[in-house]
Amino acid sequence: MPELPEIVVISRQMNETVRGKIIEKVEILQPKCLNRDENDYLKYLPGRKVEQVSPFGKWIKIRFDNQDHLFISLGMGGEIIYFTDSAVIPEKSKLIVFFEDGSGFYITLWWFGYFHLVRQGEKNQMTDQLGEDVLEISADEFATLLKKRKRARIKSFLLNQKNLRGIGNFYIQEILFLAKLHPMRQIVSLSDDEIEHLYQSIHQVMERSIALGSSSYELDFFGKKGKYSLKELSFAYDEDGCCPECGIKTQKIKTGSTIQYICPSCQVLNISDG
Repeated sequence: MPELPEIVVISRQMNETVRGKIIEKVEILQPKCLNRDENDYLKYLPGRKVEQVSPFGKWIKIRFDNQDHLFISLGMGGEIIYFTDSAVIPEKSKLIVFFEDGSGFYITLWWFGYFHLVRQGEKNQMTDQLGEDVLEISADEFATLLKKRKRARIKSFLLNQKNLRGIGNFYIQEILFLAKLHPMRQIVSLSDDEIEHLYQSIHQVMERSIALGSSSYELDFFGKKGKYSLKELSFAYDEDGCCPECGIKTQKIKTGSTIQYICPSCQVLNISDG
């Protein structure tokens, strides 16, 4: 599932590649992914020029010359791939955008995703409710936000896109290990120093992945894999692994509906913490 690093890499590549191009036509092969009638897309998108492409949490935001936006979410997994030859477009594509110069991009989805056309001045429930970008929020704003949700557990808080947008299940494990926080710790139990360390850990993990072209499990806009592999993680997803700092065997725990690996020595959950 693409998270903020993958979306940042793709958005930057798209912005460099398709900014200024004019849409000739679109093909929609998965209408249930839309937020409005299919005919609106077929009517409003042709003739639009791409002004900017930017990341918006786990969404890609395309702004057109008339200030309309196309928000794209790859959901639980998918690719958005640039082409210069329409012969390479796979049959399983769900949305295809053709530009006047013969290039374009197609989107494939493994499970579900969204293509939301939002016209100037309109509201869009799924994107309007998202929190601030996890890499754009300041350290002070981050601390203030956490202290407003004292009874929340830190992992569930960070994964909730209404609080902060961009973090998902792949990166959360490494973030919490670097911050030396048990995923079930309540925010009220965190000291100011721990909150600051958590903020720094988020930036360290996310920025490292972006620098490496994002996850090796995802494809960028040109169909290439990133270089942020499991080798970048402190102890990956390995029950038989050991903490690189203290040597204790890692522990697999259930955190709500998800599983996480922790170091039981470095990421302690005291009774008073939970």
